[in-house]
Amino acid sequence: MKKIFTLIMMLAATLTMQAQDTWTVAGETAITGISWTPSDEANDMTTTDEITYTLVKEHMMVKAKDAGYGYKVVKNHSWDEAYPADNALLVINEDAEYKITFSFNSQSFEVSATAEKTGEYVAPEGDQTWTVAGVAELCGTAWDPTLTDNDMTTTDQVNYNWKKEDVALDKNTPYAFKVCADHAWDESYGNDEGGNYEISVNEPGLYTVEIAFNSNTKAISVTTTKTADHSFAEKTWTICGKAELCGSEWDPADTTNDMIKTNEGEFTLVRRNVALIKDTEYEFKVAANHSWSESYGNDMGENQVFKLDEGLEDGNYDVTFYFLVEAKTLWAEAEVADPAGVTTMKADKASKFVIYNLQGQRVANNYRGIAIHNGKKVVIK
Repeated sequence: MKKIFTLIMMLAATLTMQAQDTWTVAGETAITGISWTPSDEANDMTTTDEITYTLVKEHMMVKAKDAGYGYKVVKNHSWDEAYPADNALLVINEDAEYKITFSFNSQSFEVSATAEKTGEYVAPEGDQTWTVAGVAELCGTAWDPTLTDNDMTTTDQVNYNWKKEDVALDKNTPYAFKVCADHAWDESYGNDEGGNYEISVNEPGLYTVEIAFNSNTKAISVTTTKTADHSFAEKTWTICGKAELCGSEWDPADTTNDMIKTNEGEFTLVRRNVALIKDTEYEFKVAANHSWSESYGNDMGENQVFKLDEGLEDGNYDVTFYFLVEAKTLWAEAEVADPAGVTTMKADKASKFVIYNLQGQRVANNYRGIAIHNGKKVVIK
């Protein structure tokens, strides 16, 4: 009996040990030693009560960064559960050597970090490496600062250059990139607002792209020289956004949300019986060729926002998404379908698309009454 009791206690202890979660700090290289790696056991936190966890990183040479260095605390070496939802930030006001202490409460999920100066800043040996990282169309691999093929060259350690030939660029399409230091995102530069720098050209073709970067001023300049004609296949446009609106969560590869070409440069997608809640904002974008390399939202470059018109109540709606390629204009409208399959379309919206009468003849923009649009009967008012 005593042996059985001992075995039960050992089994209970084993199960308790197996159930204990591991919490790890993942963040920018400057404050964690390795860039955003949740599997790094060197950054596992320790605890004495399985509630409060800590990690101490000593002798960290960190440069000042008013915007702060980002980090998270992840559970069991995976991104499946990480805190906080947005990155936590550790602001460094002075270039120096620091002792950094990370803290985490596994019950409240509160995350914090402090930095104690322990010495003067000592720059790493050798000059910084500057690398171009951006969309795959420009850089070969999408947003990879570790790719040495995209390292910039210099003769004075101030002015850096990058040149790539035979780059296929389409007209009026933004190709985004940043210039990154030492093959990591800790220090990177784009436009003056801190966002990505974007290249665009006025006609499709093969181009020589030259990027110049000044490591003192952090200024970027770009030269594009067309060297040959190039034709592009027509792009596939896909709606992606919140799952409540789109059926899948921000998935540009979801072919069920591919738009249909209704006229040259005009695309639509109809999602039927979508459960919508009044006064709720639903964000979405349109993406090209099932990738985030090229995507559009509102005029500010942010996600487009849709919500039910005033007076409409919670319920199921047919949502039609519209995208005008040349103008990069995206919007959506919800309508309650008539049992006969006839929906209502406002005149100002109908004027942007090709419409036909019931005899199949194209009609003018001032047409009112029953018409055919995108293969459906609509009443234009």
